[in-house]
Amino acid sequence: MIDFRYHIVSIVAIFFALGAGVVLGAGPLKGTGSEIVQSQADKDRAALEDARADLIQAKALDKYRDDYVAKVTAGLTDGKLTGKTIAVVTMPSADNDMTNSVQDAIEAAGGQVTTRVSLDAKLFDPGQRQLVESLVNELVTADITFDPDSNTYQRAGMLLARGIAAREEGKPVDTEATRILSGVTGSKLVSLKPTPKERASLVVVVAAKPPTPAPDNSSYNDAVDFAEGLDQGSGGAVVAGVPESAQNGGMLKSLRGDSAATKILSTVDVANIPSGQMTVVFALVEQASGKAGQYGAVDAKNGVAPSADQAKGN
Repeated sequence: MIDFRYHIVSIVAIFFALGAGVVLGAGPLKGTGSEIVQSQADKDRAALEDARADLIQAKALDKYRDDYVAKVTAGLTDGKLTGKTIAVVTMPSADNDMTNSVQDAIEAAGGQVTTRVSLDAKLFDPGQRQLVESLVNELVTADITFDPDSNTYQRAGMLLARGIAAREEGKPVDTEATRILSGVTGSKLVSLKPTPKERASLVVVVAAKPPTPAPDNSSYNDAVDFAEGLDQGSGGAVVAGVPESAQNGGMLKSLRGDSAATKILSTVDVANIPSGQMTVVFALVEQASGKAGQYGAVDAKNGVAPSADQAKGN
């Protein structure tokens, strides 16, 4: 049993500890806690300043790289797309600034952008699949031949291609193309500006940066099929995106995992920088010759860009 003496000893020990704390607080260790906090704050501030300096340096190097590429390679794509007409198709949430830069690169290479088509997110909503299928069946023309094994979105891509593109240059926007464009824009699944007067021979599809959290790669199956349809209904198609789009959760990652798609579609995963925009031009030239390749910085099977022979163009 615990006796009275034990309680006395315990109480004395408690008071001794309290007294020692007061003495230490007023003595040589006074302020030690605040000094530790201040020291850590100084270290954190220094680390933050170092990180800021590294970021500034990285941005400066990125700007140098982009300016260097733009100046040293100026004229490298001149004339590569002369006589070629190109339609630009943007996936839902595609970056407008990157799309503008891609268009600028195409036009600097002599290409003519006939129209910009924006695809609404509802187009790829599983709940809208029946509407998409109905539109395809309603708007299909006699000169579109669907592969018996093709699916709804491959056919939808071919249908849109019939409205804005052709396998050869110089095809007009005829009554059938006008009917298709009126039908798909009336559905609110697609919008375009300007209304083209001529159907393009080539197509650039601009992919969006993946959302957060990243979706499963299979969520892009319909979008990849749609891009295949655009390719099949035109003289060739290139899908352009940012590096993140070639990683898990991105459209290019999904596309590059589809062996049937990579046989006909070209991809560029660095379309957000000048060198990548030039690669889009070279990939279009390659597509016009009937070939395809996967280019960029992230798991790009065919390297950074088409070879000089592949991108001879005009």
